[in-house]
Amino acid sequence: MTVKTTKISIIALALSLSAALLLAACGAAETGPVQAETADAAEAAEPFVTGSFPVTFTAEDLYGNPVTNESFGEKRLFFVHYWATWCPPCVAEMPDLAKIAGDYADEVGFLALLDDYGGNLQGARNLAESSGLPDTFIMVDANTPELAPLLAMVQSGYVPTSVILDPNGEMAGSQLIGAYGEKYAGLLDTLLNEE
Repeated sequence: MTVKTTKISIIALALSLSAALLLAACGAAETGPVQAETADAAEAAEPFVTGSFPVTFTAEDLYGNPVTNESFGEKRLFFVHYWATWCPPCVAEMPDLAKIAGDYADEVGFLALLDDYGGNLQGARNLAESSGLPDTFIMVDANTPELAPLLAMVQSGYVPTSVILDPNGEMAGSQLIGAYGEKYAGLLDTLLNEE
């Protein structure tokens, strides 16, 4: 085998592995989430308190309405979700996200960072409407400069990815990589009932 053939084989193998990893993230909806290693929620020394959104920002929602950190009011937790309209698991879990956003609106603020905001805004609007997403599930452009700290927390290389933050901006539990659907409710119940 020549050096040139070996290099081509290595490149082909790397591309195959990259494609497999991307497909695995989209397949995570069927097997549950992959949780990145972070501080365990059970080890939290302080109970969650009510507070404002932990990052100051100004953005526009899907319909061009202004959104700021103050739009969320005082909450115990903040659910930050990174997704894209081209991702089948992201689209599939939207009805579940609509339900939990409605069920937990009193205690949890929901912010969705849309990866392809500029590329498929109408598709995102249609999905939000057909899924019944409440107004409390706010979607903004993931590339809003002031949201860069949040984007860094959820940009795992996979979509969807979510984090749950306390008012201090600390992660409550682990980064959630993959579609988690209705299982988010159980996690939120656990976190909200820790005292």
